[in-house]
Amino acid sequence: MKVVTLLSQIDEAKCVGDRICERICPAGAVKVVEKKAVVDAGRCVACGKCLDVCREDAVSMRPRSQPLLLTVKPEEADREKIEEICFKAHCLPTQVICACTGTRALEVAAALIKGAKSPEDLVLMTGVGSGCGIYCMGYVFRLFRAAGVKIPEDPRWHDLPLSLWDIPEEIAEKYPGHFLKEDREALSGQP
Repeated sequence: MKVVTLLSQIDEAKCVGDRICERICPAGAVKVVEKKAVVDAGRCVACGKCLDVCREDAVSMRPRSQPLLLTVKPEEADREKIEEICFKAHCLPTQVICACTGTRALEVAAALIKGAKSPEDLVLMTGVGSGCGIYCMGYVFRLFRAAGVKIPEDPRWHDLPLSLWDIPEEIAEKYPGHFLKEDREALSGQP
């Protein structure tokens, strides 16, 4: 869950319409129309990425008149299905998979059950990926695969594997002294 209290604002006099902000926005909130960036307030998650990349200093953040709440209520989704997706993705349901927003695996699984089809959908439903977008994306991609949802190609998202479960079997076999296979067995609860 994420409470969004800020909103990106574009200074049209400074904006050159280079689309860098549009290409980096994890929520798809920024679109360039007639060579000027426009922010969709209903989609802006105040990640600040557009602010960081604007070379013209045309982006600022302002307070929202009403906070935007990005949340999925896991209790409204099938608990067994949530657990199935999480365990298949090698996550504990209550595990925080996004340190920036505190989003837990069960929230992402519930969003997938409720129809999320892309990382952008998850950003808007749970806030996951609206911070650094680095460490959580490995988990997000695993959760998508576990739910059987194919992620559309998009240069904003990277399947960056960062866990024991993502190490190829041939690497585990090549380096037996690292006990990768044994660690997997111990963590999976299966011999």
